[in-house]
Amino acid sequence: MKLFLSGLLSTTLLFTGFSANAARPDISWNYLSAGYAKANIKIADDFTIKPDGYQLNASYLLSETLYVRASYFNVSESYRFSDIAGLDLDASEFTLSLGLRQAASANIDAFFEAGYGRSIAGISEFGKENDNGVQAGAGFRYRATPQLELAAALRYSNLGDSSTFGDISARVRLSSMFDLYAHYLFDSDVSVLAAGVVVNF
Repeated sequence: MKLFLSGLLSTTLLFTGFSANAARPDISWNYLSAGYAKANIKIADDFTIKPDGYQLNASYLLSETLYVRASYFNVSESYRFSDIAGLDLDASEFTLSLGLRQAASANIDAFFEAGYGRSIAGISEFGKENDNGVQAGAGFRYRATPQLELAAALRYSNLGDSSTFGDISARVRLSSMFDLYAHYLFDSDVSVLAAGVVVNF
């Protein structure tokens, strides 16, 4: 949490220093994306589970600087101990955020966002656990070349246990409408790797 607040403070100070007349980077904030997702969840030092599934994301600019973003992922896995015994794991998370973006330079956008989050995790025969809470993030999106965009952020969530996550991603432009993306979200015990297609509009 301390690390997240330090990052948030730094981003806020940078926002106040940006020129209102800075050129807008060629970065899309209006998009839909869908892709494959694989989680890596450390249960104990010698036991890690790796469920997989899908990820959906959407973002829409409400004004020059204000945007709304939604994200959802669902992963599952079946573990068979014998021909007649096993467990089924299912986990999902939904977030809805209101964000602020600002051009930091001709090829960098900085952003801060915060909002609601909901997670559901269940194991067959043991029921499901639901958690609701707040989540927030701050970071940058960088147009490295006309065909490549890189992004990094620090995110905080108190869904269940409070945690701070690193978030890195890359997009490769196929056309003005379509991108390919790769996304990696991680902390010390949980990581999610996703890749898919983005539709810009």
